[in-house]
Amino acid sequence: MLKTETQATLPRPIGGVHLQRTLPITIAIGMMVVGLFIIAAYLAMPASDPMLVESTPGQLAIWVAARNKLDEESALGTARLALVIMSLLAAVLPVGSVYALVRHPDRSRVALLWAMLGFDLLLLNVPAETESALYPLTLAGIALALVALFVAPGHVSRALGVLVVISALLLFWEAYIALGNATGNVLPLTDFPWKMPHWQNIAEQLLQPARRNGPSLLVSILADAAWFTWREAFVGFLAGSVLGFVLGVIFAHSKLLERALLPYAIASQTVPILAIAPMIVSALGAGWLPVAVISAYLTFFPVTVNTLRGLLSPDPMAVELMRSYAAPQWTVLWKLRVPAALPYIFTALKVSATASVVGAIVGELPSSRSDGLAAAILRASGNYASEPEKLWSAIVIASLVGILFFVAVSLVESWVMKRRPVAE
Repeated sequence: MLKTETQATLPRPIGGVHLQRTLPITIAIGMMVVGLFIIAAYLAMPASDPMLVESTPGQLAIWVAARNKLDEESALGTARLALVIMSLLAAVLPVGSVYALVRHPDRSRVALLWAMLGFDLLLLNVPAETESALYPLTLAGIALALVALFVAPGHVSRALGVLVVISALLLFWEAYIALGNATGNVLPLTDFPWKMPHWQNIAEQLLQPARRNGPSLLVSILADAAWFTWREAFVGFLAGSVLGFVLGVIFAHSKLLERALLPYAIASQTVPILAIAPMIVSALGAGWLPVAVISAYLTFFPVTVNTLRGLLSPDPMAVELMRSYAAPQWTVLWKLRVPAALPYIFTALKVSATASVVGAIVGELPSSRSDGLAAAILRASGNYASEPEKLWSAIVIASLVGILFFVAVSLVESWVMKRRPVAE
């Protein structure tokens, strides 16, 4: 008893605990100083400064002013206000990080994540081509946030890890370009600007008209194309998922059919989709149907394999118990096998969600669909050397479609898994 009380009164080790708080607090204060410097720079910046004119809000303000016949200087003043607000977020959010590190260390990484996202937002709006310290300061803010996240206490969630990786990739991309420019473009992919465009240029392109002096912004056109492609992908996803589930059920109940048909299902996935897509379009004609069929073609196989594996996963003793009660196969399937297979099925559905989007984009090419993402990517690729940002913008939107589809399936999985029956 005495030994236990003595151990309880001993002080904590000095090194790790103090380092986990002092160093992140110091870094967060440095981030706040960087944000305040950027705020002061934009407040003192004239409307004709290239850092304001070439920024993402500045270019959008100029387009809006020209389209609506407004005063360009006042429009740039609004753009400066937007940049000041973004800089204010980058300066204020580290204050919350310091508070979390002092009072709630277990939440410090979440607070630092928000501070890092503030600088990520600035990175997409501060121009890189101008000779100003604001762009390197923005990169420095992201780098400081990543270091603070690495040494700070607190748990690491899945969302936190994904956002940290994205921020690290953005920082590496921009730092690599800067290093290539500083070394005379001797590094691979830095000899021509169109090979690795700045992410601010990509964000700016999204908020510019798709055609010079056109009526619609590129982001609006790509959003319409993404919605068009997703509807085709969703139909294919549903059809492929149903087909895969039915095949999995058949294979789980018939070894003969499994051995006879499963090799053909596997062989179907070895055929390049680019080779089979024109055949499907020729057979079914132009329209949304062949696109949905191609999406279903990429969707059904992972669902089939995982459904089969999941349906065979229950404990054999549980299956024998159901049979001892004279339960029919249908009851065993829905009361025992399907609940046990749900984790396997949803894993396949999340993979198939992104695969269906890829299948829809590939299927739109031979079917001559002009309203989807495939047409947008094809048009942008033709002008890649002169306008690489348009192709990257289309790729980003297409990626977002797949990511959002994956997230939607994950949310459905969470809802279903909380309500599934659990075998006792």
